[in-house]
Amino acid sequence: MVSISLRNRTSPESAADAFLDAIDLKILRVLQQDSVIANQALADEVGLSPPACLKRVRRLRATGVIQRSVALLAPEALGYPLLTVVRIKLDRPREKTMRDFERRMGEQPRVAQCLTVAGDIDYVVLVRSKDVAHYQEFARHVLATAPGIRSYISDIVLEIPKWTTEIPLQ
Repeated sequence: MVSISLRNRTSPESAADAFLDAIDLKILRVLQQDSVIANQALADEVGLSPPACLKRVRRLRATGVIQRSVALLAPEALGYPLLTVVRIKLDRPREKTMRDFERRMGEQPRVAQCLTVAGDIDYVVLVRSKDVAHYQEFARHVLATAPGIRSYISDIVLEIPKWTTEIPLQ
């Protein structure tokens, strides 16, 4: 049995600790591959009755182990094939400056990820664009005008050999 400490911001009634057994881990492995699998098929896959399986999935959601279910879309098919990794250094990384920057990035629909990091830079931001000119427009209108940014470096991603949303479950 695995004990995982959780802090779920979306569910105030969530348990502080979730205890995951082998069946819970099987359920999570399957759901990471296909979150819209029918409960009957999931139950068959993990060796439970459908009501017992549904009860476990509901518990995993209530405790925050399953945060949400989403559809993963193909950016290329939707006209956003360019991924840019932007490394950002703030002028003064103080609490207010950081929160203002994070809020600004959160408002940008083309920002796929905004990560606070330790080291020589303060943030890594992943930006989706139609092409280089489209990214350049983002850099000029969003990054260059954002208060508090000392510098940024943009790296165009040429290829993505691996990209996953799955968490390894041992």
